[in-house]
Amino acid sequence: MRRKRNSDGILYILSSMIGIVVFIALYGVDVLNPFYDDWLLGKGDLTQHYLGWCFYRRGDWTFPIGLTDNLAYPSYTSIIFTDSIPVLAVFFKMFSFILPDTFQYFGWWGIACFALHGFFAVKILREFSIGEIQTLIGSVFFVVSPIVIERMFKHTALSGHWLILAAVYLYIRNRKDYQNTKKTILCWGILGALIAAVHMYFLPMCGAFLCGYILCSILREKRFQWKYLLPGVSFASMLFISTYLLGGFSTRAVSNDKGLGECSFNLNGFFNEKGYSRFFDALPMYNELQYEGFAYLGLGIFVLMSIAVIFVVLELIKNKSKCMKKNWIEILVGVIVSVGLIVFAASPIVTWNDKLLFVLTDSSTLTHYWSIFRATGRIIWPVNYLIYIVVIVCNAKLWDSVLEKSRLQYRKTAVTAGTVTIAVCCFLQVFDISGRLVDLRKQFAKKEIYVSPFQDPVWEELSERESLKHLVWVSNSFENKEILEISRWAMDNRLTMNNFYFARGIGVDEDTQEALRNPDDTYLFVFRQDEIQKNMDCDLNFYKADAYVVGTTFALRQERYHFNEF
Repeated sequence: MRRKRNSDGILYILSSMIGIVVFIALYGVDVLNPFYDDWLLGKGDLTQHYLGWCFYRRGDWTFPIGLTDNLAYPSYTSIIFTDSIPVLAVFFKMFSFILPDTFQYFGWWGIACFALHGFFAVKILREFSIGEIQTLIGSVFFVVSPIVIERMFKHTALSGHWLILAAVYLYIRNRKDYQNTKKTILCWGILGALIAAVHMYFLPMCGAFLCGYILCSILREKRFQWKYLLPGVSFASMLFISTYLLGGFSTRAVSNDKGLGECSFNLNGFFNEKGYSRFFDALPMYNELQYEGFAYLGLGIFVLMSIAVIFVVLELIKNKSKCMKKNWIEILVGVIVSVGLIVFAASPIVTWNDKLLFVLTDSSTLTHYWSIFRATGRIIWPVNYLIYIVVIVCNAKLWDSVLEKSRLQYRKTAVTAGTVTIAVCCFLQVFDISGRLVDLRKQFAKKEIYVSPFQDPVWEELSERESLKHLVWVSNSFENKEILEISRWAMDNRLTMNNFYFARGIGVDEDTQEALRNPDDTYLFVFRQDEIQKNMDCDLNFYKADAYVVGTTFALRQERYHFNEF
């Protein structure tokens, strides 16, 4: 037993190192420099995550601790709604007084995710008693998974797929752990707290396996006991506490969002390469937003799937699969969980290619709550990993089944055959997506220098005004790029924002209009040029500044803006 533990420990270290090496090969080492932030600017969602941290860091401590009034002044909002990886934002804010003005943690989050991805992959595969080398090679499939690479440094918090793998690991440990109440309460409770502290979209993904875990416990005992619900109670309680402490219940943010179904999983998603494959073409989608349901499996997995089918057929023919008979509860519940996740991800507008198949429901009440997770296509990710696990394990078991002799040489042949097969498939998997990997490497290989779009002398003069405290972005119709650029300027000049690019909308109209009715020298108002006419009755001095018009209660040295100029 001690020898096995030592062996597994080495596998955990090696798989984590594989994750680290893959990350550096793709993204380089510059992103790990905590004092280099140019690569985070002008990048849409990535910029949102970084600036959210910057504004939160600068604010005073509050209770709940995740709140700041720097982003929707004078209202408070939570760091949860900027997707800034709240657990790290809070941690580093505690040390903000010793950190330099420029500090980012997103590169280190990325490399940690890749390492943890490899770690949990090995934890899972070792539960099925497959060979050490096969396990290590199998972990590579998880580390280079297209779905996690697609999210990294786009929706950065959502690249924490190791949380999904942690839930899968706890689920497959049910047979060994379900009677150990203290351990299960602790593990599921920690997972619940981490979900709120990373990203809420992991809730339905991990929650599905929690439900599966509880169901397995009941089926295994063939009776209901209240103690089997305790992991769920722990999970929900810690999720609630973590969300509360981070301010998730203390803002005016709207929990649901419009457009349910637009971001669903297209049923072709497992085969739709979307620019990742050297061998296959992209398939049509019902609408562009279905990129959220990107779930391409890869050529290597396709080959392993065919091997898995052969294994299952042979086992059914022989009708004596010890593995299936022993683990029928986990298999049955796993299928139920997978079907549930696919239905959730593909709904309520179910599509294949560019065709609408049917609408699952038009219930306004159900839609209201379902819209909390509007981008339903993301919920397909756990199914990808379940497929990875099944095909890798079936590959190993197939050769054991075909060469089921007791002699040592046959056992060695089975292990060798399984290892060679998975190694070849791993090569095919990486080669299939290598074009996309090379593009990523080129993108991150060059060091970037961010150039502010605010070059007009008006901005320089405004930056010298010590009385300015608050920037008010007046427009209700804004592009995310515009408000993020303005937010960067406000952050550099230590001003608050009245609005921001939030993951969930926050009503700021009333506060904005109140500021316009009662302006003073602490406010800087920024307008879009095409909306200035309807604000001409404001008691402000107006000045053209690049693509915008700014309004102040004080006069600047620059020439005033006249409404008839445009």
